[in-house]
Amino acid sequence: MTIHDALAADLLLVNGRVLTMDEHDAVHEAVAVRDGKIVAVGSTRGLEPLAGAATRIIDLDGRTAMPGLADCHVHLASDASRAVDAVECRDLYDPSIDSVRAIESRIRRWATATAPGQWIVARGSPLADCRLAERRLPTRAELDRAAPEHPVYISFGAHVVIANTRALVECGVTRDTPSPQGGAVLKDPVSGEPTGELRERAQFLVKRKEAAIDPDVLAERIGIELEKCAHRGVTTIHDIVITREEIQAYQKLARAGRLPVRVQLLIRVIESSFNKQSLLDLGFVHGLGSEWLSIGGIKMSIDGGFTGRNAAFSEPLAGDTGQHLGLIRIDQQELDETVDLYHGLGMRICTHAIGDVAMDMILDAYEKALIRRPRASHRHRVEHLGNWMMTPERVERTRRLGILPIANPPFLFFLGDPVVEMLGRRATEAGFPFRTLANAGFPVSFGSDAPGYYPVDPLRDLGTAVARQTLSGQRITEEERLTLRDALRSQTINAAYTGFQERTLGSVEVGKLADVVVLGDDPLTFPPERFHELPVDITIAGGSVVHTGAVRAATGAPPAGAHAGCSCAHR
Repeated sequence: MTIHDALAADLLLVNGRVLTMDEHDAVHEAVAVRDGKIVAVGSTRGLEPLAGAATRIIDLDGRTAMPGLADCHVHLASDASRAVDAVECRDLYDPSIDSVRAIESRIRRWATATAPGQWIVARGSPLADCRLAERRLPTRAELDRAAPEHPVYISFGAHVVIANTRALVECGVTRDTPSPQGGAVLKDPVSGEPTGELRERAQFLVKRKEAAIDPDVLAERIGIELEKCAHRGVTTIHDIVITREEIQAYQKLARAGRLPVRVQLLIRVIESSFNKQSLLDLGFVHGLGSEWLSIGGIKMSIDGGFTGRNAAFSEPLAGDTGQHLGLIRIDQQELDETVDLYHGLGMRICTHAIGDVAMDMILDAYEKALIRRPRASHRHRVEHLGNWMMTPERVERTRRLGILPIANPPFLFFLGDPVVEMLGRRATEAGFPFRTLANAGFPVSFGSDAPGYYPVDPLRDLGTAVARQTLSGQRITEEERLTLRDALRSQTINAAYTGFQERTLGSVEVGKLADVVVLGDDPLTFPPERFHELPVDITIAGGSVVHTGAVRAATGAPPAGAHAGCSCAHR
């Protein structure tokens, strides 16, 4: 008997192994989708009657399908706004950048094609000085030599830049320039002249005051980055935004039906172009928006970044010479006031805290706000909490307050070797304590801090949570490894909980939105340390195929309209 078209599935995935990530970790063979939602899961034979004349049937041919993946901490729009016109010097993207000389050569070539006097901006990777042959960053003098007729600066992650003499002169940075609050202008201890190294808020002394990017242009750049995410099975991101142009660009994509990935906006309210009072005046809280684009919370940062050696630790980093003192970007009074205001509004708060001093500052602020205005299921977050220094007391306090730690497996994979070198026992004895957090009852989920540092790739990150292996092959605190089951849940159902989306996303269950990824190899046997190589054959968001690498029709022939890549109009 043929099913009526009104009841038929739009899409059927059959003959596979579907890891549902539901509360029972049920495994099925097939999934039926209609109107962007999952309408049935079960056996292939049981679901085949749901196929109508217009149903698209994809034969999984034994492949593994699972819920779409999420990354709970990215800087995608901000990175897209500045990515095109910068000199690429990131060794984590380009292995040929293996020395200061290679950086110098790359900038010199750019300078020969750039009119004298024009600014040159370059991008390096965080903690590159731990990987470059010279084991240091380029100097002001070396940038002068590479581009003597141009003002130049190069960023190494988000927390440090090196500027040449022309850039310093043009921006008025001299021996008399004081370090701003929350930043540091490093100076030669003998001459007193600026070395060119600027940290945290001091970076803005030389960073160009560019005209705002056109939201239409930015939307196209963001679209490209979102397609890269879809190619790695990502269907949801939490993006930290700092300008209205970034929000406008996302709205343009959403209105045009061109978001291949769901986006929660984490709006930075300090150190951004937004007035801290704006959202308070408007009364906006998390959840406002659609299934594709919504407000996820506010974001702020207490201390400096680890990658700039500016985090606020109670003990100095190994080898510290006094040049890398921890920086507090938001003092306790302002932090308490901001947390109290937004908590009182009903907004979810996400706060960067790298060092243990900053960790305790934000836990203090959250506790004061919660005592004053108790609120169940606030799901406030601490970004980077869970990477290190999670003492039993800190774990228990975080759990008691209902705070979600958002740890970063890419810090282990890409930066783990310098982490061990700089933190010593703080990393080797209790670094990246993911198992401890899971055992304490936290719904462990992760954020990458990508794509400025390295690509967005939750598969790589959950594999790292299991393998515990750094870029060099060193393994860190292996007793803190997650089981593969827990790791898979971290970037699916747990991440959905982190985003207040556990009722609609995160598992393959009837009634939920049809976000599914089909893998090209078996994740249960594929080596976790190589999950960055685990192929993604198909990504489905809202019932639409947004990435196809290897699609097979139920008959074995390619389905009509199948293609490799990603279309731009997805719905």
